[in-house]
Amino acid sequence: MLVKNIMSKDPITISPETTVVEAEKLMSINNIGRLIVVEDEGLVGILTDGDLVIQHDLNAPIDKFMSREVITISQNATVQEAAKVLSDHGIGGLPVLDEDGKLVGIVTADDIVYGYLKDEEEERKMEKKTITPESSAIYLAMTRSREYEEYWLDKIKGYGYKGAITQTGASAEKLPIKLRESTTVAAIARGVISENAREKIAVSNAVKDAYSQLALINPGLGGGFKIAVVKGDGYVSVAIFGKFGHALVDGPEQLAIGTSVI
Repeated sequence: MLVKNIMSKDPITISPETTVVEAEKLMSINNIGRLIVVEDEGLVGILTDGDLVIQHDLNAPIDKFMSREVITISQNATVQEAAKVLSDHGIGGLPVLDEDGKLVGIVTADDIVYGYLKDEEEERKMEKKTITPESSAIYLAMTRSREYEEYWLDKIKGYGYKGAITQTGASAEKLPIKLRESTTVAAIARGVISENAREKIAVSNAVKDAYSQLALINPGLGGGFKIAVVKGDGYVSVAIFGKFGHALVDGPEQLAIGTSVI
């Protein structure tokens, strides 16, 4: 699958003279975390919600603190290549250029995850396979409303899995413990696992697996996360989705998946 198949076309752009309050309004209205900055039809920068957090002058132009060294990707790059660029640079989105260097879209971490899932769903339809517990956990963790949570909980039940979802947030010191505790409690409450030590340890190990991936590029930060746990045949999968940050930093949304044998 190529980037052009999953990117958001006609991305919202702003000029370097756009003020902080105008940029904040655009992000809020469109529920996005970054804006591409253009001047004379050329790409000159990118602005993220994290850049705006520390700005107190709402009428200041964004060109004073936008990122000018913009990492881009070709529309003909593969989704795997885009995922590697995002991971290597610890960023949440990439402006997409065509063969002539013209801006044609933006691809985010969310787009890539949905692209993987869409690809797997197409394969499932063709080969009559069910989705995996890992994919089920990703779907659950990335739901944006209670209605979609219940929809996916019911859907994965149809595949013979058991699932649960919860949310938690904490400081850097307490976050690993809070993630394990919240996930274990939710898994027991929803009947995903029983209260025996072996199954609780399996959930704990899956959470640890997922959290360690996130912590590698976000050392020393707490944050708020949505966690989904899905039990398949002989193993359990956990997906953690959310943001690391503190009072002065608000990072992009990130996703990690962990598994453990029961």
